[in-house]
Amino acid sequence: MLKLIVTGLLMIVFSNAYSQSKPDKEIVAEGGAKMKVTPDLATFTLTVEKLDTNEKAAIVHLNKAVDGLISSLSSVGFKNDNIKIASYDISSSIDRDDNKKTYTASNVLKINFKIDNKLIDAFYSEIQQAGLTDLDISFETNMSDSLEKTVRLKLVQQAIADAKINAENMAKALGIRIGQVKQVQKNGATMLEETKIEMVKFTPPLIKRDPETRFNTPFDKFQVEDVEVDERITIVYEILK
Repeated sequence: MLKLIVTGLLMIVFSNAYSQSKPDKEIVAEGGAKMKVTPDLATFTLTVEKLDTNEKAAIVHLNKAVDGLISSLSSVGFKNDNIKIASYDISSSIDRDDNKKTYTASNVLKINFKIDNKLIDAFYSEIQQAGLTDLDISFETNMSDSLEKTVRLKLVQQAIADAKINAENMAKALGIRIGQVKQVQKNGATMLEETKIEMVKFTPPLIKRDPETRFNTPFDKFQVEDVEVDERITIVYEILK
């Protein structure tokens, strides 16, 4: 009798274990959404380098150039909060031919600001007038956190709706009914190909300063290139019996 009871209990345990491990019927649907977005932020990266056989002289030349650059930035409307020092470096090298040491002093400034065509145009115009030498300029655009958050929220909603439509279409084709959502997975990706315009060793001609003179630049009608943001959603639905 005891043997029969034990055998019965084992059968119940194995039966429950089998029913729990047996996968539920489900259907998996994917949905996606994408949107073209105009970046709202821009960054100028300005690199100034000065060379001299005397280390102190190289530093003096660099500081003077950077002071002039910051003055130019302020004159077109950039605030101190916009300007950040990214790096400041002093290095040396020896010419094998004459065995002379040359010092290179460099400073990298980052200017972050909300995109403004007039400000960009004024900046390049000021650089031309200022006659700054040994200056590298790069420009890139990007999205602010608030803009990207708003865009992604909207895309997720659209992707979920798209996934639901796909699930309903599959269910209709298979002659089944879908029930509650069992699982949701999000895998978003942003194709942010930064818009970059580089000017290497920008050395404008020396021009006499004239307050009445304004230089036209290619950026007076500057248009920011849109970037594409997308979101993909995977939803697992239960299949009703």
